[in-house]
Formats: sequence, structure tokens, C-alpha cells
Amino acid sequence: MLEELLERAKELLECRRPVKVKVRPLKTSVARISFKYGTITLDPSVLELEEEEILYVLVHELAHLKAETTYHSSAFWKEMERAFPEGKAKELEDRVMMKLHGKMV
Repeated sequence: MLEELLERAKELLECRRPVKVKVRPLKTSVARISFKYGTITLDPSVLELEEEEILYVLVHELAHLKAETTYHSSAFWKEMERAFPEGKAKELEDRVMMKLHGKMV
């Protein structure tokens, strides 16, 4: 399932770069992207989310990669709006944050 969602996320952002996804416990976040290796690491708690929310998390990390920043810059949000227009990105972010609040620092 994760590989299929990753491919959907890459299509939404027109991301051509090779990207891998792996799952392992993270101490301070639910997901992160390695710019150097092109790897998205997800905390196992993400797998408990609905499919659309997992897709959001993957798109979120890819948007950091495409915008070439770890910050939520205007370039980052431009990428997010490409995948989730008309405020859908913010709505999904709020849902994910609410469900995974205990995992966030």
C-alpha cells in the first residue's frame, strides 16, 4: 500500500526523483525526508491513519524535497496546494495533527 501511495504522491507533485519510503519508530516526529538519500521515513503510527491522510503525509514530505527546504516556506505551500488545492492541505494537516498529537513534540 505505501509504495502505491508514494507513487500517487509523486504524480500529484510531478516528482521525478527516485524516492523510497521506510517505516521505523521516530522519537520526535511522525515523518521525515532525507534530501541526501531521497528517503521518506514514517513512524509506524502513520500507518494507523486513513489512506488519504497517509497520502497527505507523503505529499508533505515530498513537498519539502521539491521545495528544497525543511521549512514550511511559500515554495513548500505552493507544492502542497498543487496536490491539495483550495485549503484541503490545511484541513488534512489539522486532521493528521489531531490524530497523531501524542506523537508530536
